[in-house]
Amino acid sequence: MKVLMPIGYFPPISYFAWLIGNEVTLEKKEHFVKQSLRSRCTIMGANGPLNLLVPREKASDRLPMNESIIHNVTDWKTLHWRSLEAAYRNSPYFEYYEDKLQPFFEQKHTHHFQLGLESIELVCQLLNISFKPSFTEEYRTDSEQKDLRNAWNKRNYAENQPVKKFPKYIQVFSDRHPFAPDLSILDLLFCIGPQATEYLKNLELSDH
Repeated sequence: MKVLMPIGYFPPISYFAWLIGNEVTLEKKEHFVKQSLRSRCTIMGANGPLNLLVPREKASDRLPMNESIIHNVTDWKTLHWRSLEAAYRNSPYFEYYEDKLQPFFEQKHTHHFQLGLESIELVCQLLNISFKPSFTEEYRTDSEQKDLRNAWNKRNYAENQPVKKFPKYIQVFSDRHPFAPDLSILDLLFCIGPQATEYLKNLELSDH
């Protein structure tokens, strides 16, 4: 299936469920969407779900996604990595992936699209998922592809989640918090490791 998808920063589990086995086109020319997967991911912390935000330089919200610039004055990447360490150091697979993930948080990224693309590529490499996307060159409201560009935006997601059901797996803080479905792919990666690929393949996709 041909699907049109937004970029995301270590996006949710459901994102990768749609990515697997489909012919993906990534949207480069849409306007930046605040408070979305394009500039944040959600992990499970000791106090519950925790958003890791990628700061943005002040600019018009109508700036194309591929031109959105990261605000690198603060050391947000170190903060993100320390948050991941604090949350997942005791998970079954953190040490297994640590040496391959940590260098990502030491690299210099200037744009949100670049950052998101490389985060997705890295996860696909770790899980042996084939990922060879194409990219839009202009923004169009009509598309012959299955349009998932807004599927993870807050309102759309609440009305129709991209995946029908998430089988439970043991999360790091399951002794104090209920199961949280569809967190960042990193949660699944650290908790069940290489089995994550099979988990993704078995998810039932919703109709959009």
